Amino acid sequence: MTNNSHTGIADAQISDTANHRLTEMKQQASFRQPPRKLEDLNLIDDFLFQEMLTFQDVGEPFARLLLGVFLNRPIRKVTIIPQKTIPGIDTGSHGIRLDAYIEAVTDEPSLPGQEMYDVQIRPDIYDIEPNKTFEKSSLPKRMRYYNALIDTRILSTGSDYSSLQNVTIFFILPYDPFDKKRMVYTIQNRCMEDGTIPYEDGTRKIFFYTKGTEGNPRQELRDMLKYIEDTKSENITSQTIDELNRLVDTVRHSKEVGISYMKSWEREKMVRDEGVRIGLEQGLEAFILLCQELSLPRSETADRIIEKFGLSAEKAAAYLDRFWPVS
Repeated sequence: MTNNSHTGIADAQISDTANHRLTEMKQQASFRQPPRKLEDLNLIDDFLFQEMLTFQDVGEPFARLLLGVFLNRPIRKVTIIPQKTIPGIDTGSHGIRLDAYIEAVTDEPSLPGQEMYDVQIRPDIYDIEPNKTFEKSSLPKRMRYYNALIDTRILSTGSDYSSLQNVTIFFILPYDPFDKKRMVYTIQNRCMEDGTIPYEDGTRKIFFYTKGTEGNPRQELRDMLKYIEDTKSENITSQTIDELNRLVDTVRHSKEVGISYMKSWEREKMVRDEGVRIGLEQGLEAFILLCQELSLPRSETADRIIEKFGLSAEKAAAYLDRFWPVS
């Protein structure tokens, strides 16, 4: 192979390495843009959803309205623990953070065979998780772990298993978790050999896909999920959503919530900026080592750093001093 061929291959390798790192840096930098206005946030956004749950005189009616539509029945009473953290079984186990841990009493049995009484009954547990992060492959096992940890916390030592409360976990997703175009996917345990065998363990996992069309979902549910994903006044189509929108307006126009939003964005920006800095350094180290492996002179490597990464000659020299191996 000719020397020119070697040079061409080396140039291609160096260029690919630099372009890959620069692409990652641009993606990270995109998160450093000014934050969206608070009034532009949607309920599917974690910050607004959490503020709705914690805002005084808003959290309980907000939870009742959501659960009433999700379950298609009136909700009598709710107790909310926003962003409840459930630690692992021991210090070496992974814990979880639930976005909305809600204990609720409904006006109808939530599961077949459950009786209703006039006296105070044990509430069911609902966890509502709006999630914009694409993590399709891990969702089923994530649900499994959530359920297991919730059960370990609600069953007191010495209690009978029959005292376990019913648990339903809702995930609200802007993407289709199972690629079947359904708006609702309800997951329950059952006997594979004979589906007629009753197997009520009191657990359900319900995935809502906001853009789903299959399965003839209720209009009320379709409208609610659309509003959650795109929380605008033009998406008010019912009295329930109008009530919800009034609560949203209360939170959005709160001065305290506005200050909290800016502080949360600044904290996240600091974390992201540190990530970009570390990513740049890792990319430059790999780039410099590759240039040396391909026998490029130090001076030419400096020129390429300046060209590819847009750094000054002084910064390029400083990185070379850090990462150029001494022979």
